[in-house]
Amino acid sequence: MNLTDLKYVIEIDKQGSISLAAKKLFIAQSNLSRAVKELEKEFDIILFQRTSKGVVATREGQDFIAKAKEILYQVDSLTNSYSRLSNKGVSLRLSVPRASYISDVFADYVASLQESEAMRIHYQETNSMQTIRNVTEFHYDIGIIRYNALHESYYLSLLKLKNLQHRLILEFDYLLVTSKKSIIADKHIRSYEQLEGCIEVALGDRKLPNGEYIGITEENEGEEQGGRKIIYTYERGSQFDILATVPNTYMWSSPIPQPILDRYGLVQLRCGAFAKYMKDVMIFKEGHIQKQAEKDFLDMLREKTREYGVYF
Repeated sequence: MNLTDLKYVIEIDKQGSISLAAKKLFIAQSNLSRAVKELEKEFDIILFQRTSKGVVATREGQDFIAKAKEILYQVDSLTNSYSRLSNKGVSLRLSVPRASYISDVFADYVASLQESEAMRIHYQETNSMQTIRNVTEFHYDIGIIRYNALHESYYLSLLKLKNLQHRLILEFDYLLVTSKKSIIADKHIRSYEQLEGCIEVALGDRKLPNGEYIGITEENEGEEQGGRKIIYTYERGSQFDILATVPNTYMWSSPIPQPILDRYGLVQLRCGAFAKYMKDVMIFKEGHIQKQAEKDFLDMLREKTREYGVYF
């Protein structure tokens, strides 16, 4: 067995076809089939079963492929951690919630890099469940997930099941963000009755498999049909444009840096017990070896969270 063989079986599983995997890997199908047979013989297992649509991993195969992904990830982490990166530059893969305070730090981090440095950076803003998948399947080095503190036991159990470690980054009450020109800009919001006639801007992928909503509310579809006005978006930039342009719109958010609020003419309001208490938590695989780029980014993020009175 060698690392190349592991890459082969991972690609076959991804494509669901030996022929498609061979094309992706630019090798002969016969050589790929031979590598699979040699692995099966070496470990005395059956990796794949043939179907009318291609191949699927057996139960033993699924376990083998999961371990193969972990091995390749650890090898990559070792290479990045102990090389000086003189010819590789900065390598960083982050999966995070749509949070302005995080993106603000990320922009500062990228700006701090030397112009001569090469870089390979992946930065994805998405929901918590996708981030967990991203880190579990080794697509991203570290992730940050957001959840309602009331559901913490659910998430911690899920992270344990997925062999993921976690560390608190920020805990906060959701803030109501709206235009300075909005009819609610100077109100003390303590109930949804006070938001009547306004339009909520919410994330379209906020509902999780367990029924929880990522947004401030946990109303079901019936309540949404009861007259509330909602605009669903799937990325952060359009939210700010809508808040700044469409009269009397609002959204629930983690703390937003003041320069961003000023740029769009927005204000953020504290809503007391009416707002949900949330947590942003960093997650990473057990045994993950932190790269220098990750350390540098997290150091900058640590400084930013201190502005909000919370640290990690």
